[in-house]
Amino acid sequence: MHLLTLSDLKPIGINKSSFLVSTYVQQQFQLTIKQTLIGLPVEPILDNYPQLNQWVCSLKKLLPSLFIPHKKLFVDFPLTAQLECKSCRENSTSSCCNQVIEVRTNVGIVRERPRLFEWGIRHPLLSYSDRIKLWVATEYFQINPNEMRLTVLALHPTEAAQKVVFNWDNKQHKRTRNWLIKRINEKISQPDQPSIVLGKTNTDMGNIVTPVSDTDRAIALVKSIDEIDEVPL
Repeated sequence: MHLLTLSDLKPIGINKSSFLVSTYVQQQFQLTIKQTLIGLPVEPILDNYPQLNQWVCSLKKLLPSLFIPHKKLFVDFPLTAQLECKSCRENSTSSCCNQVIEVRTNVGIVRERPRLFEWGIRHPLLSYSDRIKLWVATEYFQINPNEMRLTVLALHPTEAAQKVVFNWDNKQHKRTRNWLIKRINEKISQPDQPSIVLGKTNTDMGNIVTPVSDTDRAIALVKSIDEIDEVPL
């Protein structure tokens, strides 16, 4: 079994300007929300970082029910799904066969059905990582793709926060599977090729990374998936 994560499947060519904030800021925000949801005190962090406090307040306004204590929300929950491609069937090496993709996402049970929730300082668009999470979750829960939903709570350094609900379907599910196969085949054929090149990360909470062309950059992240219709299975 060969385990792959989102970092292993990043499209080639993503650069620092594609993101709204530094990795450090994003991680601090995610950690603060996680601590808030499990009831840990976060006031000292919010007092020291007004921007972080503003984002937390915006998130609460977008989806107030998210912060009501209940047992039907699983934060940063691990999901796995197995993927077999043509090259794996033809290659008997253990490093190739039995590819398992693991993601971590936020799973809510809404009307007895699993739903995904993602929040962050990000574009309100369906990213490649969102698509992978939707694919894995659909496979993990063994449900029809049309029954899966993703709610994105997109915050921004300077613009208003947005809540967007993305529906999933069979066509998107198949396209994402094909894209995953193509990406895995690329990694098998060129194992030493780096999947992403990033500049240095600024660890200052107040330093916002301004995108070169904002949403155009985000659209480019998922364009490669939308262009794939079929690959040999």
